[in-house]
Amino acid sequence: MHPTPFPLLGLSGGIAAGKSFVASELARRGWTVIDADALAREAVAPGSEGLAAVADTFGPGILGPDGGLDRARLAAEVFSDDRARHRLNALLHPRIEALLAARLAALPPATRGAVLDAALWVERGRAHHFDAFWTVDAPEDLRLARLAARDGLDPAAARARLRAQASGPERALHADRVILNDGRDLSGILDGAEAALLADWKIRRARTWRTPMAAPFSPDQLREVLAALLARGGDYAEVFVERRKAHALSMDDGRMEDVLASEAFGASLRLMEGETTRFADLIAPAFEELLEAARTLAAPGKGLPAELPGLVTEAFPTPSPVAVDPDTVPLADKVALVRRAEALARDHAANLRPGALKQVSVGYGDSTQRVWIASAEPEGSGWLARATEDHRTQGVLRLNVTAGDGQQLQTGYQALGETRGFELFTDEAVARTVKEAVRLAVQALDAQPAPAGTFPVVLSSTAGGTMIHEACGHGLEADLALAGMSAFAGKLGEKVAAEGVTIIDDGTLPHKRGSQAIDDEGNPVSRVVLIENGILKAYLQSRKTARKMATEPTGNGRRESYRHLPIPRMRNTFLAAGSESPEAILKDLDRGLLVTHMGGGQVDTVTGNFVFQVTEGYWVEQGERKYPVKNATLSGCGPEVLKQLTRIGSDLHHFDIGTCGKDGQGVPVSDALPTILCPALVVGGTAEPLPSVI
Repeated sequence: MHPTPFPLLGLSGGIAAGKSFVASELARRGWTVIDADALAREAVAPGSEGLAAVADTFGPGILGPDGGLDRARLAAEVFSDDRARHRLNALLHPRIEALLAARLAALPPATRGAVLDAALWVERGRAHHFDAFWTVDAPEDLRLARLAARDGLDPAAARARLRAQASGPERALHADRVILNDGRDLSGILDGAEAALLADWKIRRARTWRTPMAAPFSPDQLREVLAALLARGGDYAEVFVERRKAHALSMDDGRMEDVLASEAFGASLRLMEGETTRFADLIAPAFEELLEAARTLAAPGKGLPAELPGLVTEAFPTPSPVAVDPDTVPLADKVALVRRAEALARDHAANLRPGALKQVSVGYGDSTQRVWIASAEPEGSGWLARATEDHRTQGVLRLNVTAGDGQQLQTGYQALGETRGFELFTDEAVARTVKEAVRLAVQALDAQPAPAGTFPVVLSSTAGGTMIHEACGHGLEADLALAGMSAFAGKLGEKVAAEGVTIIDDGTLPHKRGSQAIDDEGNPVSRVVLIENGILKAYLQSRKTARKMATEPTGNGRRESYRHLPIPRMRNTFLAAGSESPEAILKDLDRGLLVTHMGGGQVDTVTGNFVFQVTEGYWVEQGERKYPVKNATLSGCGPEVLKQLTRIGSDLHHFDIGTCGKDGQGVPVSDALPTILCPALVVGGTAEPLPSVI
């Protein structure tokens, strides 16, 4: 984004939500509104180069009698064909960005602020590029009525327009402010939102667009290493440099068991030539050692040396600004946090059920990772050499609570973790996490053995997205699809799930555990729609798999550390929200299981078959919870579950966190789903089998 001496506000909202009304209110307050729709019209104005490019791509039929763009005809084509929509976006977005930069550069320094108004900031993975991001929403029935009145659309066509964009709950995950435009007076809401933005936009910008870090190697040195890698041919060369600090504390029954600190510095080199990849990793290398390793990797080659230009430095904003770097926090404060959580667990357990608490284990961890990535690859008739960097921060607090009643022991687990600094651990957030772990353990003492059979199962949004991640997500990673080890292999463009089922992996979600500015190949992270309304649209790609599939990397090339090769990995994976009330979904469950917390499990990525533990669930009859259950498991086939989903809730807000293992590497991830109804899952339990509903 163009640097400015005034704040930049990203404004978005669904079709007919009232975004333009909010923009006009801000304009009345003195803000300059730059309408992306107006820029899009300018990009394809009669006689423009953009219009010629669109006509070349979509044919002269999209031109009207006057030679201008026939917008109605183009809209009908792109809203019904997502590939056509992607082609249009690829043509228009770079041109719109250039016009936007020119508009911002022309504004006077005394401008109060600029509102960048566009419907698709979330879909384009750009919602974190601003000093603040607001979204405007309204009830769906009101939006449908507005569309019918404004554009004369019938209900089916209006719903198709709504479904072509991110849902309101998804946009809310990105937003600093959600403005509900349902007819209420917005004056007071906008007063408060504007005041808050004007007070802290400079701080927010400094944290989002961080100043470059002092690098272990200069750009000239990195370019020399790349040239050495490509001295005897090759298609792609890369230098990955990492510096990492981490702290870990653990307390068990009031005793501080471990206080650990670690620091690592290393680098790796990668050279790709056709199907061959050569790789080396070095611990704390000097420049000469790095250069010598590059020559060693290049030695088997028989091609010509690459003529590399100077490195182009690229900067990308982080979706996870950090307020308090954990490196700057004294160890005593981290110990105090652990002790506070442990004491709170004991106090809360004593209030819930005196004498039931048997054990409390608390774990704390933080990590700060700095990476510098330089790469070179062919572009046109020459080479492109680029360099970028990222500063990543993780923090986590974990609680394991054991409760007993003399006959049994039950456990409760909760974790608080995000890509934030030490500011994550507020009193409120810590108390919420601790109390939930205690509640789960104590409540499980009263749970009854789960029945066994095949039943309808409602998965609550609080259950997290374990099923989406494990049973479906891994099969959508391109390396597994290429190897034939995925139930989704070879099915691009095919219907693989029920209508309304959309699965997304998004590395731009603010502060989520899988979010970063760039992946471990230097590509900006993105929002990847994997399945859209039941149709398989894409796989998660690394640079290597993208080359094999003749597509573009998606920003999902991830590695555990400099010692590992990047492979396609999930980030924050979720089932998109639907429009149903979660309460209505449960109310209509005649007899079955409600799952509110999921545990671990196993999955076969080739078939999609899975078995998961249920850590909190309830037997339901006639829409009412009858009793909590224990020792329950769920089993089924992920792709089949996706085909059977008929009811999807609107409550997308809870993300589970974890460290995902694959090929000997672990990377931080999160996952989520709204409340859903699975019509038939096999419930494993230790009670007497009940007659199956299905």
